[in-house]
Amino acid sequence: MADVTKLRVLCLHGYRQDAAAFKSKLGGFRKATKSLLDLVFIDAPHVIENGVYGEADTEGGRAWWFSSEKTFSSKEYTDTCRGFEESVKAIEQACKEQGPFDGILGFSQGAAMTAMILVLQSLKRIECSFKFGVLVAGFRSRSSAHDYLFAQEGVIDLPTLHVVGETDNIIPKAQATEILPFFVSPSVLYHPGGHFLPTGLVLNQNPLVLTKNARLSGKSDGTVNKHFSEKKKHAS
Repeated sequence: MADVTKLRVLCLHGYRQDAAAFKSKLGGFRKATKSLLDLVFIDAPHVIENGVYGEADTEGGRAWWFSSEKTFSSKEYTDTCRGFEESVKAIEQACKEQGPFDGILGFSQGAAMTAMILVLQSLKRIECSFKFGVLVAGFRSRSSAHDYLFAQEGVIDLPTLHVVGETDNIIPKAQATEILPFFVSPSVLYHPGGHFLPTGLVLNQNPLVLTKNARLSGKSDGTVNKHFSEKKKHAS
């Protein structure tokens, strides 16, 4: 059997998580894909102060940006995106020091960050070269400071998989799908659960293995997009 070169994937955790916590939560996914994927987990640069609570009603952890001075809410319309530029630089640094990466995978706030990183890459404003993205419980930032990133639909021309929980109370289905128009050919995987990555369903979708074609060609191509869009699982 021919050897399949592993795909190197940068992983961005959610709000109030960190690299270690996200790595632990993806234990089943890591085990199932260990021969296919080289998952690299990094910390967001901003530590959340103890005693400061947010959406998850817990304290501690890290953030990619804040929607107010000290907290974050995915549902808050605001002019604030404190810490965002530092996070962009941290991801650029990871690309330079730990890359190159074939893809990027983000969860919740990390998925929202992933979307904006892919926009910045498409606009050639950062030095990253991701060839595919996986967004789990992603959403569009509601900070007006990010509006320039979403000024035009269809700006991200890469194969992407968007994982949406039908019963997700943190990032509801309607909010998770608001970001889809900004991708040229998004593949959407709906699952009946909540705020998590459903390992079995994602592996059945099988998009990650097929993206090896993108790496071989050095760019996103029709073959990858075709395979990426072939299956769209919908849970009733």
